[in-house]
Amino acid sequence: MTDKKTCFIISQIGKPDSEERKWADFVRDNIIKPSMKESGYTEPLRADAPDTELLMTDIIEQMFKADLIVADLTNFNPNVFYELGIRHCATNKPVIHLIKDDQKPPFDLAGNKVIFISRDYEKVVEAISEIQERVKSVEKEPGKFYSQVQVYMQLNELDQLKESHGGLERDIYDSLKLLTRLCQSNANILKELDDFLMLHKRVNVETERPTRPTRPTLTLDNWVKESDT
Repeated sequence: MTDKKTCFIISQIGKPDSEERKWADFVRDNIIKPSMKESGYTEPLRADAPDTELLMTDIIEQMFKADLIVADLTNFNPNVFYELGIRHCATNKPVIHLIKDDQKPPFDLAGNKVIFISRDYEKVVEAISEIQERVKSVEKEPGKFYSQVQVYMQLNELDQLKESHGGLERDIYDSLKLLTRLCQSNANILKELDDFLMLHKRVNVETERPTRPTRPTLTLDNWVKESDT
């Protein structure tokens, strides 16, 4: 039997009975848990889980190892963004970003899809459906989540490939880099770029390229001789 995938929640938690805790519990119990149950994941773990004492090193470990992170950006809690930044840098495993529907996602996350959530019943149902669709999407292409950090890493890899080539191929790399910058919010474009880079890794760009045979200079005399034969 295949083990279920794991999900970790990063969100503001707040003190017991605070408005922050009530919101965090509502999102976990009414939006995230139903979404994960239907998607075949283990019950989502949060830093304050009962009978679990997660130290900061444990939370960081989750940023690296959890199959899925669900990040509630509501109220722009600094701990949430610290942990989210670690996830974006550490791996290209997926993150699903949530935020309360009366708030605006920060500019730095503009390239990532954010699902708007609220306590309204219809919007809760809609959010669950959106999360499940996102899970299906990322599972079709495991390891293909693209944060802005991952985009930078792809651009940097293009630069390295460019340095090992010349002429027209360098122009192609420059064009790919420009296209990536223009379309970095489009996951399909980024997937194509990732596939392109993987192809070059398989070919091994460090292998010496064969030199083309030198064509003899064509003069009027040898052109006449060749045309006579």
